[in-house]
Amino acid sequence: MVSPHSPGLVNLCLSLDGSKPISQILNFEYRAPSVHDSVVFSEDKSKWEEFHLQMRLAYLLFSTSKTLNVLSSKVSPAKLKEAKKFAHKTSNISNSWAYLIKSIEDSRISVAQAKDGLFELSLKNTIKEWLLERVLEGCKTTEYDAQGLGVIHLCAIIGYTWAVYLFSWSGLSLDFRDKHGWTAMHWAAYYGRYGHVLCCFNLQFFCGCPASVSLSVLNKMN
Repeated sequence: MVSPHSPGLVNLCLSLDGSKPISQILNFEYRAPSVHDSVVFSEDKSKWEEFHLQMRLAYLLFSTSKTLNVLSSKVSPAKLKEAKKFAHKTSNISNSWAYLIKSIEDSRISVAQAKDGLFELSLKNTIKEWLLERVLEGCKTTEYDAQGLGVIHLCAIIGYTWAVYLFSWSGLSLDFRDKHGWTAMHWAAYYGRYGHVLCCFNLQFFCGCPASVSLSVLNKMN
């Protein structure tokens, strides 16, 4: 093991007493840590944090699936009609698959981008199915993870703006609060996901939904 040393050239050799060399003396250069390495480390840390959030989101989706409940219960005609409307509005997700496949076949994206795209698209499909189950059951609230956040809150933190539309089409409230009293807009503003915040505000404004939370968050951003 080599002890820490200031940058520069030093002599390297074998010695029995720590002073008299018994081997050929070679020059060894201590170098200062690369700035690039620290930048890469920072980028890796950011990616790990995002991956951890994605993992929490995936676990929450799979652990709160209601597939068996839906299959074993009788769905009312009204709920079935709402589910069909939701499925129709979200049918454009299949176009995303076609675009990703075409981009890969035409070599327009890197392997890393293809993997990220596949992962995000898989989550998008899973959230769509997850929401469809709740439409069929007539749910108005959703579950939390171990830290007290729901699916819409985790999506806001990650920056999945498309999740706002899925939740809006499902009929679930965009103002759904986590166990700490925060909405998705609060989390999006806290993490600087301003596109997500504005998307929520616009949907609430044009749909005539209560926008008191939206306005308070936007005022804090200004």
